[in-house]
Amino acid sequence: MGMKVRWWRWRRNPLRRRSDVVEAWVVLVTSVVMAAGMPLAGALSSVRVGSVLLQQRQERHRTSAVLTEDAGDPGPGTYARTWAVVRWTASGDTVRTAGVRVAAGSRAGARTVIWTDGQGRLVSAPLTPGQTVALSAFAGMLAASGVALSLLAGRRAVRMGLDRHRAGQWERTWALTGPRWSGSTPDNAPGPGQEGPTVPPP
Repeated sequence: MGMKVRWWRWRRNPLRRRSDVVEAWVVLVTSVVMAAGMPLAGALSSVRVGSVLLQQRQERHRTSAVLTEDAGDPGPGTYARTWAVVRWTASGDTVRTAGVRVAAGSRAGARTVIWTDGQGRLVSAPLTPGQTVALSAFAGMLAASGVALSLLAGRRAVRMGLDRHRAGQWERTWALTGPRWSGSTPDNAPGPGQEGPTVPPP
């Protein structure tokens, strides 16, 4: 009995409406797309993010730089690194300078390590392999969740529209059949000699 009730939209019966069939197909299609789309979107997003991060690791290089000034002491309650200007030689013997965070108290002329790209421009340090894996996995889960939420939201919107259609249809039908049960006659009810909709007895 439970299976018959659960699958009643797919079974021919006098209570099934066209909107019920539409809803059944919407639920089926979104479920299939969700089952196939979530893993696919997650895998593609994870691979894409991992590829970008791997490319960053390959394009960024550790470069030795020289402090051009003494690094000051950090303020109270701050980490033991502070800002100072450093100088390094980029490709083509181009000398570049920029402010970076170095160990507090470092003196001018001391060396520190910075990260540069292929053109010798200052960039942030690439993520570690562990961070790359974690971020790729997170991107995959985020993409899969986005697919699921989008499909569920779309399915809910369709079902709400169908519910409004069914409610309006029910109200129109009741406006015609209700007075026959109560004994009153609305303005749009069938007059003498006219047949109204056939309604089974309660």
